[in-house]
Amino acid sequence: MSRAASQIAAASAAMVAAAAGCFTYGLLYLLGDKSKAINKALSFYTPSGALSGVFIVGTLVALVFWWVLAKRWSTRPSAAAGAVRIAIALLLMGLLFTFPPFVRFI
Repeated sequence: MSRAASQIAAASAAMVAAAAGCFTYGLLYLLGDKSKAINKALSFYTPSGALSGVFIVGTLVALVFWWVLAKRWSTRPSAAAGAVRIAIALLLMGLLFTFPPFVRFI
């Protein structure tokens, strides 16, 4: 694989991983808001409450996604357009999950 293709694959992996992290933040926020048990499970640090768990788990998901996707996509040509579509979809869902009218509706 050429250097340019390798760089595109790495950038695509980082973009999708960041969007997966945002999706995880939104999903965990929504789940923690709706379930006392999940809220309590996400409270890793008492003064900040469930936000500490949301941040830690979301960041770990993003890092794991980045590592896995970078390894998988480094050996084959990247479909950057598909990665952009996936990243936008994950990002929009993550934002929707933190939108107050949506949270109240669920």
